[in-house]
Amino acid sequence: MILLALDASTTAIGYAIFKDGELRYSGVYVPFKVLEWWERIDCFGSWLYATLSTSKADAIGYELATGNRGNMHTNRLLGAVEYEARRQAGDLPFHTVTASQVKASGCSKDSLAVAEQLKGEPLHTKCPGDEADAIGVGLVVLGKIKAGEMEARR
Repeated sequence: MILLALDASTTAIGYAIFKDGELRYSGVYVPFKVLEWWERIDCFGSWLYATLSTSKADAIGYELATGNRGNMHTNRLLGAVEYEARRQAGDLPFHTVTASQVKASGCSKDSLAVAEQLKGEPLHTKCPGDEADAIGVGLVVLGKIKAGEMEARR
């Protein structure tokens, strides 16, 4: 089973690819900052389509964005990012987890050394927290699949 785990925002997308429960690859996709938000989301959609095609993912894990509390504009943008991720996922199982679940996994932006140890090499230099969170998303989803709380495939 191949899982693509995502920690997405409008400026950077941390991702981790797990195969048969093991982390195989992780990184951060950063669209051009000069683009408008809707153009960055379109770029994210294209990147995600290509990543799903090449990785042959069976499922997606996605950290629900908490956003900037009270900032409706940020919340709308994050909703647009999630919509694009769901649109690209198509029929694949789309598993959502919360930031608190990712933090509880022991692998998050608050524990970069753990993520780096799991990866076996340095994290993305400009956005290490996004990459660490994506690895944590994958760990949470894999744990829930193993416990029978989420499905591995449709």
